Amino acid sequence: MNLSGLRGPLGAGGLLVGLSVLLLLVAAVSGRGDLTSATLVLVGVGSLIGGLFLLAFTREEPLPAGTAALLAPQAVIDLARLCADLGVQGNAHIVRTETGLVQLVPVAADSPPPVPADDDYSFQLAGDGGAVRLLPTGLTLLRDLQERHRLVLPAELAGVAVAIREVGEVALLLADKVEAVPEGDGIVVRLEGYRLFEGCRRVRAESPRACTMIGCPVCSLFACMVAEGTGRTCVIDRVAVDEKGREVRLALRLLS
Repeated sequence: MNLSGLRGPLGAGGLLVGLSVLLLLVAAVSGRGDLTSATLVLVGVGSLIGGLFLLAFTREEPLPAGTAALLAPQAVIDLARLCADLGVQGNAHIVRTETGLVQLVPVAADSPPPVPADDDYSFQLAGDGGAVRLLPTGLTLLRDLQERHRLVLPAELAGVAVAIREVGEVALLLADKVEAVPEGDGIVVRLEGYRLFEGCRRVRAESPRACTMIGCPVCSLFACMVAEGTGRTCVIDRVAVDEKGREVRLALRLLS
């Protein structure tokens, strides 16, 4: 899984500077004063100049975290409002099917675990009362991680927990610290110093139920990772926040 490789001009510049230092050290230590040493010095100096040029004239302008945090909340709020208008009260169930991951939101909070229907209608009726069928909001993020970063998810819960920590803290830089710990038949994820916290604040100001009924792309991503890796239905059970520490605590539960 390639999560933190050097990418872009800044990464290449840093690599060239490091290479130049190594070459110049080798030439200095060897002290041979022959053609080989001269070649090492020339290549080292050339790498140093090229690296410094890239570092000096390349600017990366990432999207500010405050702006990125506001890209998804309204869609999450609207989906939650639509489900509520339909009388749906359950939590998000991420289910792995033969065609991919789907999200089912059962009508009642105490409904039996919903089973995906053969069709792909947005509302499925069944003996258990039915459910709203959606694509998880974090599915696009998961597919991008699998395609660009070669993310491979293990089947064991402990392995998925490690993958969540690496994805959240290293690949996506979502928080200052990401913890993911298997707890019972599920995983508890804690994001400390969450950089997209403003989005959580906006969604929860509308309704905290939206966090478990629909889930923002980040919480949904972690639930998708659990369902994809284990092959079992993953429920977004609880989401709690700490305003002071900009911390999010997510409890995911697996069904048999």
